[in-house]
Amino acid sequence: MAYKEDLRIVRTRKLLSNTLLGMMEEDSIEKISVIDLCARAMVNRATFYAHFEDKYHLLTYALEELKDELYGEFTKDNKATSPNDTLKLIIDIAIEFFYEEKGHVSRILVNNRNGKVISTVQDSIAQSLRYQFSKFKENYEIKVPLHILASFIAGGLINSALYCLDNPDKHTKEDLLSYADLVNIDHFFVKK
Repeated sequence: MAYKEDLRIVRTRKLLSNTLLGMMEEDSIEKISVIDLCARAMVNRATFYAHFEDKYHLLTYALEELKDELYGEFTKDNKATSPNDTLKLIIDIAIEFFYEEKGHVSRILVNNRNGKVISTVQDSIAQSLRYQFSKFKENYEIKVPLHILASFIAGGLINSALYCLDNPDKHTKEDLLSYADLVNIDHFFVKK
């Protein structure tokens, strides 16, 4: 018999997670107190501590939820017919995430530069790249281990996004989309 978690527990954790991420759009995790978090979520502290040890335990939970959201967005079925087209599609999605459409991710990153937040976003992008590129294993020989290639690309994407967030007037969204068209990874994949 499959175990089903109580719906009230799921809703409370989701509420606290969403509230924390919303507050992280405005301030760093270090400046957010459990008291303020509970007030914004309209739950009492006893309820909070019934679910989480502290705000960092909640942060871990919230980041896993964010990671799942990002992974879902990056792994939607696509019509790309080559690894290079797949990369361009993922770069386009990432650029959208860091601009107006999914701006909450960029607002969280602006205020929270700790390793846990950045590595969560980067890991989600890398995991998505591995998934998308693995679809081509049957028709292509991949010259570099997928986990290394995906980590390399994800690191470049996240660092480019951070640069653009820190220097918003240097490059427009359209600039970044045009730069993405110049990226070519065909030399990592050899048609069988």
